[in-house]
Amino acid sequence: MNREVVSLRGLADEQLDAARGARAGRAAHTVYGGREHALRQTVLALAEGNRLDDHESPGEATLVVLHGRVQLGTEA
Repeated sequence: MNREVVSLRGLADEQLDAARGARAGRAAHTVYGGREHALRQTVLALAEGNRLDDHESPGEATLVVLHGRVQLGTEA
């Protein structure tokens, strides 16, 4: 098994810098897994004032906020 040590804080900082420079105001990097895996861990950064639109995300999810604040909403 390949075990690579990754600083989530450092990766989050890198992605936030990329998001600030991106036209869509967001950037992401998959740390583990991918579409072919049941478990996927992704660092997602949104520049201030941007949002992630409603989207399908099958299965369960865990959200860990590394910097800033987020507001979540769901359909009733």
